[in-house]
Amino acid sequence: MTAHAVLYLRMRRGEGELGRRLRTEGFTVHYLRRPSLLRSHCNTLPCQALIADPGTAHTLADVSTLPRICLLLNDAADAASPPTALRLAADTPPAETIAHLRALLRRMRGYPPQYRAGSLGIDVWRGRASLAGCPLDLQPRELRMLALLARRPWQAVPTARLAASIHPDGEACASLVPTYIGRLRRQLGTRFIETLPGVGYRLTPPEQVSS
Repeated sequence: MTAHAVLYLRMRRGEGELGRRLRTEGFTVHYLRRPSLLRSHCNTLPCQALIADPGTAHTLADVSTLPRICLLLNDAADAASPPTALRLAADTPPAETIAHLRALLRRMRGYPPQYRAGSLGIDVWRGRASLAGCPLDLQPRELRMLALLARRPWQAVPTARLAASIHPDGEACASLVPTYIGRLRRQLGTRFIETLPGVGYRLTPPEQVSS
């Protein structure tokens, strides 16, 4: 099973004690230093949880695609933060924070976000994908890109947005997108992903492609 992925909204440099503890306990941690990029990260990263450092909760108010699990490290409740978020004191020990996170993950495990398009199924919680019931051998970056395409089958996804899914923590490189699309096509078949010149790509499950 792929490690649980956490998006950590942390303005300070370094990974911090909580970040180190998450990593040593097997979590995949994606750090976000610029709150203005939160919306795009939530759209491109299949993360199961978000952790927000003190002073950052207000940036979540306008983001509609937050992970189902949000932990806010705050000294006081922020009226602008998601009402379903779990608020913890800013000085909550990392071990206790992670214990809360694991409890929420266990509670949500029965309801993993699924993307389905024709015979394609994607379980981003567990980092798995299948085609007609057969498992696909995808690397994390390939899975992120496929999940992004599968969220809106038959709709164009801009190349820049797909590029951001390859390196969500760094500079997007659009020139790499065709390489990853090629890898996906080798497993899905060439008709599953359509190239839209000058625009991007879209997922076109064979059941829906006209002859």
